[in-house]
Amino acid sequence: MSCTSRALTGALCFSLAATAARAQEAVPLHKGDLVRFLTGSTYSKPEIAAIVRRACLAFGPTTRDYQDFRGLGATTAVIDAMKRCTQNNNKVARAETAAPAEVRPMEIDLPYRGVTAPAGSVALYTVTVHRGSTPLAGVRLLLRGSREIAGGAHAELIANTDRDGRATFSIPAGTTAGNTNLKIADADGVQMNGVTDFVLTTLPASPSLVNVTPQTLDIGAGRGTRDVTVAVNDPFSNPVPRLAVSLKQLPARSSAIAPSQITDNAGVAHFSIQTAPLEDGDSLVVSIGDRAFATIHVTAAAEITTLLLEAERRLSEGSLTAEGAYDSVLAVDPNNTRALVGRGYVRAAQSKYEPASHDFEEALKSGEDRTSALTGLGYLALRRNDLTSAAARFDEALHIDSTDQGAATGRAYAELWRLDPRQATHRSAALASPRPVSYPASAANQLRAGIDFFAARNTAAASRALTSAASAAPSWPDVYYERALVYQAQGNTSQAIADFQHYLQLRPNAADRDAVSSRIGALDRSPTKAFVSGILPGGGQFYTHQPILGVAVLGGVIASGVWALKSSPIIFTDPFGHPYQAGTERKHLWTGVAVGGGIWLLGAVEAAVHASSARGDPYPPEALAAPARKSAELPHLIPTVGFEPTGPRVGAALSFSIR
Repeated sequence: MSCTSRALTGALCFSLAATAARAQEAVPLHKGDLVRFLTGSTYSKPEIAAIVRRACLAFGPTTRDYQDFRGLGATTAVIDAMKRCTQNNNKVARAETAAPAEVRPMEIDLPYRGVTAPAGSVALYTVTVHRGSTPLAGVRLLLRGSREIAGGAHAELIANTDRDGRATFSIPAGTTAGNTNLKIADADGVQMNGVTDFVLTTLPASPSLVNVTPQTLDIGAGRGTRDVTVAVNDPFSNPVPRLAVSLKQLPARSSAIAPSQITDNAGVAHFSIQTAPLEDGDSLVVSIGDRAFATIHVTAAAEITTLLLEAERRLSEGSLTAEGAYDSVLAVDPNNTRALVGRGYVRAAQSKYEPASHDFEEALKSGEDRTSALTGLGYLALRRNDLTSAAARFDEALHIDSTDQGAATGRAYAELWRLDPRQATHRSAALASPRPVSYPASAANQLRAGIDFFAARNTAAASRALTSAASAAPSWPDVYYERALVYQAQGNTSQAIADFQHYLQLRPNAADRDAVSSRIGALDRSPTKAFVSGILPGGGQFYTHQPILGVAVLGGVIASGVWALKSSPIIFTDPFGHPYQAGTERKHLWTGVAVGGGIWLLGAVEAAVHASSARGDPYPPEALAAPARKSAELPHLIPTVGFEPTGPRVGAALSFSIR
């Protein structure tokens, strides 16, 4: 029905319009409503002016607001309508309420109620604002709760709708995994219909930080299982759950392990590792997918240390069971240099020369302790009596470490036995222990110097060097033996005896103990005293511990005396041819005296010569190829006494031995 100019009809239309105005009660416009009207295409400028007049304003415009609205396209009619409302205290004039504008509320559509994004990334979230089927452009939206995103923007985000009514928020996901409740609101406070809230879920980023416990896996001190934990975090320290983690053994063997576990909610994977397939020096590579993140070093240090200490203890005691103990070490650590060298010494002591050489050579290849390996090869050559090779090996070791006691001691032995092969009998004692006793390098160097000086017949320099060696190594028997020889050569008999006795004290089970004891006795007997003791027939022989010869000398002198004093009758013949005795005479007196005196003198001389020769030659042989050389001792002059039918016979025998 349309209203005509007739009065009745006009009154009726006015009455209906007034009734509609009271029913709809136009809502005062907010600043955002004016912005949307001016920037949108829903209403024309005259319509906007009419809407302002019918609804008035919910705010008091400022001069700046009027300028902004003109910039958005507000016409003079719109501005005048705003000013009229302001002047009327935003009370709608009766004439305007008669024809109120129908303004539908804004509506918002969300694509989904939740959005996920990895930490450190940005989530894009697009919403649509419309009034009915008409999209609203220029609506300024506010994302409430966005300032609460940990590690996010630290401010509430704003987005404006485009001509299609769509607004896209770029939401920083932050750095902390978790959920954040967000809500979209009109920036100017205009009520919107529809669901406006949703949830941002920040997920852990890609794994970046891997923490392994323990970082070194000790498989010793009893084999079994070992616990390993792997904690996986993203770059922001967020635990990464439900992630497959594997441990790959290197080097890979037929028995290599490669277990895999899934991280729990705390980002931790728990492993129980069987240590049986592992060896010292292996590695366990912590991998996620195809990427390696960490390495666990496998060590048997505790087990190796325990086994090695036991093996070294047995070796120090000279026990051949040390070989089995070293085998146990090498079963865990096949390249353990100390175990290879130790086992080489034990095998060499058992005359297992080839296996021993292999052990020393393997230790030499490792390069960890070349000095010990070369020293072991040197002692192996000493046991084989290859003095030249031994000296070369010891020299190589000393070139690396001039202070190494074992190499220096072995080098001194090689020099000693080369220049004085008579002391080869000492080799068994010096090498009695699988690992021979070593002495300070300074003492060994002085012993070598003393040996060389003595071989050159420089006894004064030899004595000084050997005295220095004895001061540096007071428990080294060979030093005292060598110095005793030097003292003997110098004629210092008492000092020589003291050193020989000290030698026997330090080496009570010496193979040449009887010979040294005899030498001490010989040194204690003076050739002069032996000759003087010969004043008593046979006394010199008893003094020089030759009792049988002493009895022979004494018997010869007595027999000569008896023969010299023997009386013979003096026989004459009478004229008738009859013999008769006319007294007695000693026909052999002077011959007997001469014989007895000769035996007496020869006995004294022999005793003196024996006392001198029994001491032996202290100097080493001049020829260096001495092992096959036979040396002659000084001759022994032995008086001989015999009786023949014609009377006693006396003489002297020259006795010497070849050895």
